[in-house]
Amino acid sequence: MNSSSRDLPLSHLRKSHGAEVTVRLKNGSQIIGKLIVYDEMMNLVLDSAREVDPVSGEARRSVGTLFIRGNNVLFVTLE
Repeated sequence: MNSSSRDLPLSHLRKSHGAEVTVRLKNGSQIIGKLIVYDEMMNLVLDSAREVDPVSGEARRSVGTLFIRGNNVLFVTLE
């Protein structure tokens, strides 16, 4: 894998810094929140985070500021 393909996910996160993102976790949970911090391991900190039902999109609960370990992230959707 060349360095440009490795940098691609981080370049998309860089563009979304401060914006709302949707994070799908490996356990099937879906979290929506404002991306405030990320690192090269895809560890994320979201502000105003809320867990939503992945099918209906309805909010299940508000969790405030949330740290998500990168090894739990399945994918990140940029809003």
